[in-house]
Amino acid sequence: MKLQKMVYIAHGYHLAKYGEPLINDQVQAWKFGPVVPVIYQDYKLYGSNAIVDTGLVKFRDFDQVEDSRISDSAKDAIDFTWQLTHKLSAAKLSDWTHIDGSPWQTVYKDGFVEIPIEDTIIKDYFTHFLYPNGKVNGQS
Repeated sequence: MKLQKMVYIAHGYHLAKYGEPLINDQVQAWKFGPVVPVIYQDYKLYGSNAIVDTGLVKFRDFDQVEDSRISDSAKDAIDFTWQLTHKLSAAKLSDWTHIDGSPWQTVYKDGFVEIPIEDTIIKDYFTHFLYPNGKVNGQS
């Protein structure tokens, strides 16, 4: 669960700061918060345990990736997220994704599955969260 929340936060940060998605996969509203289904499928075998042996994970075919280098903006988003979240528990991060007005809380409907959380909703939320004075990258 912590990995899901960290990817979600990095994605939201990247959308807000750079105006572009960090990941190509859609974020969905599931019962326990925002989920990237492909990450769930790849790591569900660990359950709530720590991911300690990635040799068990069935990785995607990375040969189809045109450019596997990580951009500076992606590194920035990952570094920001790590600094913000690495000491927090999965439960604490989950609580944060469920607060009133969050993208998950805005779109989630009990009993429904695979509800898309549009990037525009995530971007608007993280922009307000990161830039409460309305200035993005020093601009108004």
